[in-house]
Amino acid sequence: MEFDVKSLMLLQVVLEAALVLLLGVWLWRSRKRPEAENPASIPDGLRDSIERFLAESGKISETFQATLSDQKDLASSLILKLDRRLANYKELLAATEESIREAENRLLKVGGEVVDQARAQYQAQYADQGKANPAAPEVRAMVLQLAKKGLSVEDIAVKARLHRGEVELIIDLEHQFGV
Repeated sequence: MEFDVKSLMLLQVVLEAALVLLLGVWLWRSRKRPEAENPASIPDGLRDSIERFLAESGKISETFQATLSDQKDLASSLILKLDRRLANYKELLAATEESIREAENRLLKVGGEVVDQARAQYQAQYADQGKANPAAPEVRAMVLQLAKKGLSVEDIAVKARLHRGEVELIIDLEHQFGV
């Protein structure tokens, strides 16, 4: 059966209070009777009972003191272990946070490299497909000439190697501004 420190202390206080109360009652009764002043006048059975009670109370008190001391040592040991574990967890958390920051930085760097590679591949692919530069004057002139011949926007885009939107933009700018 295991008790916590507070209940053991409470039990010890109750037993000591009962002992003090019994001693108080005994002293009060012994003072009331003049014949009780003589220790020999106390009946032997009562004296033996009181002595046994006092001896058992002393043993119980010593046991409680030892148990309380053990409980205190155990609690102190547990607190120290918990403090050590908490310190270890704080160190692990700091190391983990640092690793996360480093991983984020590496991901950003790798992500930037991937974007640059994708952009370079796109530009290379765009150039490989033979797409023309819509801002070049000769391309604009060819688009306008094909439009005057009545070709559709799709046909002009194929012949000029431009996107449909670029062809439409060149034609619209020519109509609006006569560029």
